[in-house]
Amino acid sequence: MFISRVLQSPQMVHRVLRSFQAEGGYDSLVLPGLRIVNAEEGRVRAEFTVEKQHLNRLKSVHGGLLATVVDIGGSLALASKGLYATGVSTDINISYISGAKEGQVVSVDCVCDKLGKTLAFTSVQLTADSRLVALGRHNKFVAQAYGHPENELKK
Repeated sequence: MFISRVLQSPQMVHRVLRSFQAEGGYDSLVLPGLRIVNAEEGRVRAEFTVEKQHLNRLKSVHGGLLATVVDIGGSLALASKGLYATGVSTDINISYISGAKEGQVVSVDCVCDKLGKTLAFTSVQLTADSRLVALGRHNKFVAQAYGHPENELKK
């Protein structure tokens, strides 16, 4: 299946995030405060405030939470291309650069680097107070996602 033109509206990104949070699973438990700041085709900017439950024992944002942000961010980048079903993870990695403390706002910049017929590649950059916190990559298997009826794709 070849996609010639994709994003119809940035509202798809909001719908996908609401769907993640409404399911009552892991995403809604750890990041109910994730907010979309901007969404355009292939790019999403979100943010969240570091809360006490996001901290590790050293009072810095937990690396597992940041990995979750990379996971969700990659999915939102794909939603910005018109996918409601955003596929399944095949590979995710993260490089931790510096920490973030309770009360800090972490900005999450998500980019769809490539959306192919089978695989998608995304990158996510996290910053707090203009300091780089982490860099992540999230690759997803999307071949089956193209068939979802709520996608906003033109074939």
